[in-house]
Amino acid sequence: MPNITTSELTEEADYRRTRLGEAAGAEHLGLTVYELAPGQGMHFHYHLQREELLVVLAGTVAVRTAAGWQDTGEGEVLAFPRGERGAHGYENRGSEPVRLLMFSEQNAPNVSVYPDTNEVGIYDVARPGDRRFGALFKLAEAVSGYGGGRPEA
Repeated sequence: MPNITTSELTEEADYRRTRLGEAAGAEHLGLTVYELAPGQGMHFHYHLQREELLVVLAGTVAVRTAAGWQDTGEGEVLAFPRGERGAHGYENRGSEPVRLLMFSEQNAPNVSVYPDTNEVGIYDVARPGDRRFGALFKLAEAVSGYGGGRPEA
């Protein structure tokens, strides 16, 4: 049975993590444990169709939203609604590891917008190993606008 205190985390470029929602059998709700060493974090982004919820388990993490940076401590909870108003990123600015939970809707397709780099990522909702499509696009290289939208974040 998955447990939020697990030490079995996969090493990624900017953090360590494990997907507990998937391991527990959830189909439409994601739950991921992240562990951030000092200096590690998550890039600033938002999801067009996914609401997320961050819960700090241990330490203090600096969280960036559209309103700026704020320190978020152990036990605190932040919600990131769908769309631009839910833009967020975070970083461990301390000297000790930070551990947090991220809950997220698992609906398809996932469209993530990265305002700092003017990029959009799109992938289907399948588990990572079963995905049929996933790509990151630079909006400046878009052929044109589409459906009334503009090729810029």
